[in-house]
This record gives sequence, C-alpha cells and structure tokens, in this order.
Amino acid sequence: MPVGGSMAPMPSDTVPAIPNRLREAFLRWKGGGRQGQEAMSWNRSTWQVTLPEHHDLLKSLPDRLDRTTVAARGAGAADGEAQAEQAFIAAMAWGYGPAGYGAFRTARVLRENPQAPGVLREAAQVLRRDGGATAFAWLREHRLRFLGVAFATKYLYFCNGPDAQPALILDRLVQRWLRRHADCQVRLDWRVGDYHRYLGMAYAWASELDVTPDDVEYLIFSDMLTDEPGASPWAPRQSAVGAVAGPEDDDATAVLEAIDDAAASFAALPDVSPADLEDFERGIRQLRRIVLARAGRPIKALGLVEYRS
Repeated sequence: MPVGGSMAPMPSDTVPAIPNRLREAFLRWKGGGRQGQEAMSWNRSTWQVTLPEHHDLLKSLPDRLDRTTVAARGAGAADGEAQAEQAFIAAMAWGYGPAGYGAFRTARVLRENPQAPGVLREAAQVLRRDGGATAFAWLREHRLRFLGVAFATKYLYFCNGPDAQPALILDRLVQRWLRRHADCQVRLDWRVGDYHRYLGMAYAWASELDVTPDDVEYLIFSDMLTDEPGASPWAPRQSAVGAVAGPEDDDATAVLEAIDDAAASFAALPDVSPADLEDFERGIRQLRRIVLARAGRPIKALGLVEYRS
C-alpha cells in the first residue's frame, strides 16, 4: 500500500449502518453532559526506576494522566526524536495505567529497537501529513519489536494533528465491541485493511452523530465496560449487578491493589528477564481470578484487570 497519499475513509455505501448500541451510548453520554474519560493513575516510582534516563519527564507528569495531558506531549512528536520518545512514554504510561509491567514493556520497546526514536518521529510526521490509516501502514512496514497494534495505535492517536484524518485506538476492548455490536471482525495483527475499515466506520458514524471520530472510539470503549464490568481500571467500581460497591467489595479492591503493587515491585527488580516477567504475570492473573471469584465479580473479563491492550 503506498504511503505517499492520504487514505480516504470507506465510501458511505460500504460502511455498516450505525449500530443501535452506539446510538444508545451516545444518547446516554449526551444526556450526562458529554463527560470525558477519567484520568488514569500510574505508578511513577516504578517508571522512574525502570526508565531512569527519563526521570525528569516522568517527574513532570501529573499523578493522574488524562487524554488532554498526553496529547499535549504527542503534539510535539513530529518535531524531533526526543519529543517523539517522550510522547511515546507518556502514551504508554496512560495506556498501561497502574499495571506493574507497563514500564518494563515500554523500556523493552525502546531498548530492543535502537531506531525507535527515529521511527516514532517519522510515524508522527506521516500521520500529520497523510492521516491515521497511512501512518498505521507506514508503522507496519517499520515495525518496532515488542510493540503491538493496541499500543502502537495509542501512540498514533496522541500524535494526531489538526488537519489530516486522525488515527484512533484499536485495542481488545474496541475489537470485541465491534464484533458483538457491529458484526465486524478486525484483527490486532497489523492488518492494514482491518484498521482502514475500522477508521472508515468511525469517521462515518461520527459524521452521523455529529461528534468527532475519537468521540466514537471513546463511546465504544466506555460502552464495552457495561458489557464487561471490571474489564479495565477505567471502569467504575461496581458489583456484578451494578450496585454501588459495598464493604466486601472494598476488601476485594484492597487485595487487588496489593496484587498490583506486587506486580509493580517485581517488574522494577533489576535483571528481570522477559520469561520471568511473563511467568509472574501469569501467576498474578490467577490471583486476580481467585479474588474476583471470591468477591462475586464477573470472571469473563479477560485478564480480569484488562489494561487497554
């Protein structure tokens, strides 16, 4: 697929009709005052230990990260390699949230790919010049080891400019919503056609609802949380039947937070191998499963505390 020109969204006659589920989510959002996504907590100390060369950047970020703060970093990603690397780190901190392994995985991308700052800068340049679909295709051809579609599209999203068609986040939550409510299968293995199709739908649905494309992505994401309560740290803390959490749920939450602290501490240890980290994460997932089952929370939420991956 050529990178030289902007990729237009799909013609309107090939875009699936806007799902009723999305219309309903939009009406709830509109009726609630169009509230944006809440800011995300993250473990600053773990990131500073894991990425000491970026101590000043990490110190400058607020205790809770929201989309506006991270987008401010992404706005300069096309200007230089250092700015692109900083934008990438901020996007990853937002994307992983309190997950203890986020800093390790981010550092692995940067350290295993010496060319990463240049690739990240040029991806941002392509995005601002030619739009999200073309930038995704370019990044696929210059792929960074250990960087998958979910977090690559987070980075691109935060680098969007004011002119070209934007990149949007495509992760597991969005993927599952599209499959369930739009009868649309998209894969997370760098299929350019799938990403182009997703953007085409989002652009068309945004136009019909008179919102921005990233509003559509946010509505899809937030609506997915009603299907899978507990599937993400962005979800409101509720019981399986939607009631406000009670004392037993508070106890379970405290245990889950302790488990997350353990994950963060392990990831920050020196000389932790990728294999050891994967083994530890597997055990952490099992512990979360046990706690959630004990508390009566839904078990179908993949990963149980699923960061937007």
